[in-house]
Amino acid sequence: MMSENESSKATPANITPEKRVSGLWLIPLLTVAVGAWMIYDNWASQGPLITIEFETAEGLEAGKTLIKTREVQVGLVEDITLNANLDGVLVSARINREFRDLLVEGSRFWVVQPEVTLSGVTGLGTLISGQYIRFSPEQDGQLSDYFKGLEQPPLTPLGTPGLRVTLTNIGDYTFTRGDRIEYYGITVGTIEDVEFNFEENQVYYNAFIQAPYHELITSNTRFWKASGIHAEFNGAGFTLDIGSVRTLISEGISFSIPDGQFQGDTATESALYYIYPSRAAINEQLYIYSLRYWVMVNSGIGGLSVGAPVSHRGVQIGKVLRTDYIPEGQTLLNKDMPIPVLIEINPGRLGLPDTEQSLQRASADINNWISEGLIATIRTQNFILGQQSIDLAYDESFANTELQTFTDLVVIPTGEDTLQKFADGIERLITKINELPIEELMADLQDLLTEGSDTLAAVQELSATGNEFFNNSRNAELVEQTTQTMRSFEQLASGFSSESQTNQEILKLMQSLTGLVEEFRPLVNDIKNTPNSLVFPVQTEDELTPARKAQ
Repeated sequence: MMSENESSKATPANITPEKRVSGLWLIPLLTVAVGAWMIYDNWASQGPLITIEFETAEGLEAGKTLIKTREVQVGLVEDITLNANLDGVLVSARINREFRDLLVEGSRFWVVQPEVTLSGVTGLGTLISGQYIRFSPEQDGQLSDYFKGLEQPPLTPLGTPGLRVTLTNIGDYTFTRGDRIEYYGITVGTIEDVEFNFEENQVYYNAFIQAPYHELITSNTRFWKASGIHAEFNGAGFTLDIGSVRTLISEGISFSIPDGQFQGDTATESALYYIYPSRAAINEQLYIYSLRYWVMVNSGIGGLSVGAPVSHRGVQIGKVLRTDYIPEGQTLLNKDMPIPVLIEINPGRLGLPDTEQSLQRASADINNWISEGLIATIRTQNFILGQQSIDLAYDESFANTELQTFTDLVVIPTGEDTLQKFADGIERLITKINELPIEELMADLQDLLTEGSDTLAAVQELSATGNEFFNNSRNAELVEQTTQTMRSFEQLASGFSSESQTNQEILKLMQSLTGLVEEFRPLVNDIKNTPNSLVFPVQTEDELTPARKAQ
């Protein structure tokens, strides 16, 4: 047993606390790690963020508007802001990761919404599900994160087999986006886009022809305006062209190869074609280059309209461009003012190449023709319809004529037209009929009838005196026959007296003839000035500005 002294001398114990990490700290560390992993996994799994520029954000809503392709959701709109110029909106959209390889340059985005057109009704499903952005990916190209959205949906999906061509119109008719292109009544294409070239003042249509019909498009193919009903009066008569039932509602375009021409070479991509005004017009050769001249007409031009042919030796070499020009400072009240008619002559119709180089040669030749006596004469193509044309011919009396100009264009001298000669002949005939002394002839006829009546009375008196001489039966019979003959002649003469009905009817007949002649005079004037007024009322032609190149 230890004593008290020993216990008081005992060394105190050295206690050192044990160092260790508490398990409670593992919980927040694990939470941070899981959160970081979730953030990384979400970042790694989400698709790319792209920007789509539209003109307006109508129908779009951040967090709700979907992006679809073939009705499958491939993304979602996350944000919508204005662009820097405040002339459009920037749509930020997240695309699913599995579709990132489809975001190549040239891909198209557009807003799908309900639309009603003549071609049909589209986008009705958006009335229930809401509007969305449709995505049409391009097949090949470099990846991109910025796209220009389409304001209207494309009419032809990307990758559709076929051929794209460029069309331009001849005339003042136009077409719109979505108009059909038909081949014998079958819809084979459509107009995808309409562009206006301000430098050329010309409208161009980008059209797509579906396969396999695109193989029908060759170098000799002609396109024309396919309206419901097309009627045309010309020098050859009346032409009626009836299109398909659909064209009665909306206009379209048809194409074919003119009769008598070969198939031609296969068309190239974006080849240019002209749209003719009618099917009948595709058989006419199209000429680009032309020369312009003035023809000063002293008589009326009622039957001469825009588009009337200009011919030489029976072959058309041009057409009339304008008939309504009045020189500054003059009016139609001036009876001596000739009416200017603007015509064009195509070097290609003269046998020269349809090129710009042919203009100088054709101009020199025509000017030389004028100095040798070339004149312009109005000819009647169809007297019933009143259609006229201009014929260029030679007249020796106009030889050595100096060139005259009007508004910087050469003037072709004008000869007397045949219609004017015809009308003047009828007018001279009416004047001669009016100058006949009808009343004097009737008075002489009455005097002659009166003298005849007196002569018959004297003969009758002589016959009565000779009755005593003819006492026998034979002479009596002869006298009786002579008396009956005299009475018949006297009765006939009394019918032509001034008060008789026969004389009155003759007078009425002559008066009616005189009145008919006077009524026929205005008709002759109408035939002379506006011959087609016999069938149709006179109408004012609308001004047509030529679209072709001129000298």
